Amino acid sequence: MARFRRFLALALLAALSGCSLFEGSGTPSPTDSSPAPLPSAVAGLGSPVKEVSDATFQSPSKNIVCALTTATVRCDILDKSWSPPPQPEDCQQAWGNGMFLESGKAGFTCAGDSLAGSATQTLEYGQALRAGSIRCDSTARSLTCEDSKSGHGFALARANYDLF
Repeated sequence: MARFRRFLALALLAALSGCSLFEGSGTPSPTDSSPAPLPSAVAGLGSPVKEVSDATFQSPSKNIVCALTTATVRCDILDKSWSPPPQPEDCQQAWGNGMFLESGKAGFTCAGDSLAGSATQTLEYGQALRAGSIRCDSTARSLTCEDSKSGHGFALARANYDLF
């Protein structure tokens, strides 16, 4: 337990000091135009969790709208200052206006529709929803969704994103 508390303290310190905790090959190179990853490892620790079978919700800013089930979550972001990676050739619809998590895999959406206007509730900062193994946490910094079985997920914010 003491080790976990030390890790939690270090992770929180890193988040507050602007450092990033993320999986990957290291920090982006100076020529990498992708935004700095969000500290998703600490995003929702301590948030009260409400168990649901499905939910359609929005962030308090109304900038992120999500549809959550026990098998998948999709979140659309309405206003962002970052750009997604290049659109894949097999995507013939709107690319990168949100992220999804399904079958333990997270990625950018390729969709011909939008979740805007579909939210039935607001997930306030400090709150979390869980459907099956998928948990979404709302903080003032980001909206983070993670599959506890795979450890994969995403964090969305107006200024940046993280895919893990």
